[in-house]
Amino acid sequence: MITDFRPHMLPKVRSTRIMAAPNLIRQKTGVMMPCTLRICSILGERCSDEATNVMAHLPGPGKGTGTKVTDLATVCACHRCHQLLDQPSPREQAQLELYPHAVADRFFKSLIETQAMLFAHGIIEVPDGELV
Repeated sequence: MITDFRPHMLPKVRSTRIMAAPNLIRQKTGVMMPCTLRICSILGERCSDEATNVMAHLPGPGKGTGTKVTDLATVCACHRCHQLLDQPSPREQAQLELYPHAVADRFFKSLIETQAMLFAHGIIEVPDGELV
């Protein structure tokens, strides 16, 4: 339990199970976890092959030089979407900046989709939580 909570020092969850989720779900179901980020669609592109999907950290509080946000703020991203998230070209960055609300909407929806999938497959647990 956290007794000394300071917003500028947010606690970070690190989880190998969360970060391995696409492979764990594939091993369990035979189906690859889909790209939930899908920001390449904002540029009129298609996601990369699902075999490239990994967990990617969204930008947010706690991200800085040499550190990432909590693993609870990760989404499943294909290679192309992950590239746009972490290292867009100047041209791609400019295009994404034309649609800040669309990018923010994709971040928000992808986080909800990802967490629902992680819960459904037992990768994250919520005491007294149930699927409805």
